[in-house]
Amino acid sequence: MKRLASFVLAFSVIASAAMAETLELTSGSLRLTLNSKTGSFLLHQLSQTGKNRYEPLLEDRNQGTTSWFSVSFNGAVFKLARRPGRDVRLEPTETGARFVFTPNDSLQITQSFSFVSESSRGSEAVLVETTIENTSGKTASVALKALFDTMLGEGEGIHFFTNARNRISTETRLVGGRDSDSVIVSARKDLSFMVLLDSAHVTRPDSVIIANWERLDTLKWNPDVVEGRSFNTVYSIQDSALLVTWPAVDVQPNAAYSVRTIIGPYAERDGFTSKNAPARASSDASRPIEPVVDVSKLTEGERQKRIRLLLERIAVVEKNPDAASDEELASLNRQLDVLLAVPGARGE
Repeated sequence: MKRLASFVLAFSVIASAAMAETLELTSGSLRLTLNSKTGSFLLHQLSQTGKNRYEPLLEDRNQGTTSWFSVSFNGAVFKLARRPGRDVRLEPTETGARFVFTPNDSLQITQSFSFVSESSRGSEAVLVETTIENTSGKTASVALKALFDTMLGEGEGIHFFTNARNRISTETRLVGGRDSDSVIVSARKDLSFMVLLDSAHVTRPDSVIIANWERLDTLKWNPDVVEGRSFNTVYSIQDSALLVTWPAVDVQPNAAYSVRTIIGPYAERDGFTSKNAPARASSDASRPIEPVVDVSKLTEGERQKRIRLLLERIAVVEKNPDAASDEELASLNRQLDVLLAVPGARGE
């Protein structure tokens, strides 16, 4: 996105006597709904079928509360949501709407939403600008993260893709400044959801973790990452999500720190090409790997070797989706989970 332009908004407001509890913004085919009772947002796109029917780009159950932003303030974590005795203000602005959160007397967070367009294509997206003001009277360490409960790629066998990766189907961490991924997308044939990671119009995250939603929905600021682990847990199968974390900064008293991110449909999936060179598969990684019947009989050395072979094979498949069927990829993930879960192995 090179040039952005604000959209003229159409507002639909459901108001209580005191303030708006729900604010609905529409632009083109997008509909954004903000809820002051929960501090959450919903993002929908007009369906290609049916009359005035919208479909979610993010999980919309529970009023969208499975997607959230969270602030770290001197190590204390505050999810941007309604707190006892601390109502969330929701108010329209000239370009959209904003939440105002006041978790305590040490900080205030304003989160503004507006529609933007990349003018050469006219594609729509949502700019979310989160501003954290330090009202504590002392210098404070401040950071921001966001969990996006994605859903569109889960039924496609390709949970995510980026400008540098054709397929992300297992647990992965992207590191800002190291990895070249500038956009990450969850998509099905008719809908897509993207997070823009690198652009002149956004704040570059220092980390993006792709994992099972349950593993990311935690009070721990930086969840543990097991590269190559599947998106399965005991209670949820193939339930992937994105955790985006921005760098921590020191903020002076009465100063503020702002983070800008752009989310919405991805407009150029058909023209998406990988920047990576074709994978050079080794003789082992180029072939399907037969599963082991009894993992407990492997020595530790054999277990580690098999983990390495599985990771190499998964890397080949991610770079070249035609190298394996979805059934084989699912089998690779299952094998890897079993091997990683073994607490120990018999000695050499």
